[in-house]
Amino acid sequence: MIVAVAIKKDDIVYVGSKGQRHNHLLCDNSRPFGFLKLGEQGFVTDSGEFLNRIDACKHALECGQIKKQNYCYGLDSSDVW
Repeated sequence: MIVAVAIKKDDIVYVGSKGQRHNHLLCDNSRPFGFLKLGEQGFVTDSGEFLNRIDACKHALECGQIKKQNYCYGLDSSDVW
């Protein structure tokens, strides 16, 4: 199950709090402005695995978290919360 948004940059995964969107991570003032802009946006599963948007969409479909795939660019946080 998808539990949080995440951005992976330089092999480090930055995870948002439950219910947050990617924009919250991108605009977090605890890091330099634009620090995560070039990172890979994705999600974290309940087992702690990072999945990019496409793989997260497949995962959410398989576990029944979302009903059908209408997402050309992968999962969006608004699709799950």
